[in-house]
Amino acid sequence: MKAFFISFLFSLFMMPTFTHAVTFDVNELRAVFSGNDIVQVNKNIIFDASQSFIPDGKQPVKYRWDLGDGTVTSGQEAVHTYKNPGEYEVVLTLTQGDREETARRSIFVYKKLALFLTDVTEKRESIESLVKQAREEGTFIHVIESFESTTAFMSEEALYKKVVDQVDILNNTDYIALWTTRGSGINALTRLVRERPDVQSSLEEKTIVVISEENLNTLGRIMQSNFTIIHPKQILLTRQYELPNLISAESAARFLTQLEKGISDYKIINAETGRVRLWNLISYLVNFMISKGIPSNTIVLLLMLPLIVTMITIMKQVIGVTTFGLYTPSIITLSFLALGLKFGLTILIIIILSGAIVRKILDRFRLLYTPRIAIILCISTLIILLMLAFGTYLNISQIATIAVFPMLIMTTLAEKFVSAMTGKGVTAALLLTLETTVVSLICYWVVEWQYMQNLMLGHPEIIILLLLINVILGRWTGLRVLEYVRFREVMKHAEE
Repeated sequence: MKAFFISFLFSLFMMPTFTHAVTFDVNELRAVFSGNDIVQVNKNIIFDASQSFIPDGKQPVKYRWDLGDGTVTSGQEAVHTYKNPGEYEVVLTLTQGDREETARRSIFVYKKLALFLTDVTEKRESIESLVKQAREEGTFIHVIESFESTTAFMSEEALYKKVVDQVDILNNTDYIALWTTRGSGINALTRLVRERPDVQSSLEEKTIVVISEENLNTLGRIMQSNFTIIHPKQILLTRQYELPNLISAESAARFLTQLEKGISDYKIINAETGRVRLWNLISYLVNFMISKGIPSNTIVLLLMLPLIVTMITIMKQVIGVTTFGLYTPSIITLSFLALGLKFGLTILIIIILSGAIVRKILDRFRLLYTPRIAIILCISTLIILLMLAFGTYLNISQIATIAVFPMLIMTTLAEKFVSAMTGKGVTAALLLTLETTVVSLICYWVVEWQYMQNLMLGHPEIIILLLLINVILGRWTGLRVLEYVRFREVMKHAEE
């Protein structure tokens, strides 16, 4: 039985070979040669025809190479150096007796080699046109794209995997150009250097050109941490319209000279821009933490908290909105950021409904307040757990991405809601919950704004300004906006 099983596996393994052997014509002369598809000007390229199939080994074979630039040579192997850039067709002709067979391959000879990382789907045609223009000028642009990615995280993952597979191109390129959304390109390179430290040495003398339509000063401060990790010669931020000039420039240094002489919008990131000064101390600390491996998303959440509490304070102190204090709407906003708005609102509704129903049921048992709240929290957690299990059973893929800890923190809202129901009644508690949710949604939409995230991550010193705003709000003694509306009749009669 064992011998039969081994024979069966062996036959399955060898089946493709046997099938191929039956269809292969052993009397056919076949010309095959290997070699690179691209080569730099004045660099040797080797073409090898040793893989060609010669059916009659006794009869001599002639190898004739037409290398496309007027050079004709012979031999099983051809070594050649192209003097001018352009596209050439290499033709190998095998002759054995009266039989003749040819093989063809197009190669591109370049003056410059550039690596281009992109995921900007709407600019796909422009990028293809740019690649064609570059070939006409003797520059070969090797494009690594992730056009099908729907999020920045997925784009970063796709670009990273493709760069890993093509490290040889990365090592030999003259410069690297990035045109991606939300920093997925620079993050993919940063991840590569972290996981492949041997790559860093090949990047030390290279310039990384980043194309972006965002504020370059803010973007430059954010990418200072990327520079610290990758440690290239420099990172150059500029606009889309400079791409043709980048291609036509003799080198990245020459391109930078053109930018300095012109009126173009650009920003340079290097070791000098990363020095610690009094006015960028917080930025330096943020970049230091990112360079040591702390996820930038975690730092963004921390930096957004002062902005969130300041916005809530303004809405409470100036406008007159009522919420469950300051802590609760802040936590709800951060939970929305961590969970996503759809799941965050779903969890919030479940907590409110379960809290109201369980509280109504527990009224019959005359329990003390603290144990009653503990029971409500336990049941809310159990309901959320069942919801996640049900989603997993239905194979809802988004369930796996939910952060559990923010979800559990949101269950504390049940305590606030039950307390409000006990002290103010169901209607007042629902109204208070609604106002808290609206405030949280407003804060969420502001902090979810990509420009705001870049601003806080690039200029964390804004926290000092927020402190000053809260000091001013702490001295607020005037009426709130909603109080002017509520007491307008009283104020009208007082003036009379």
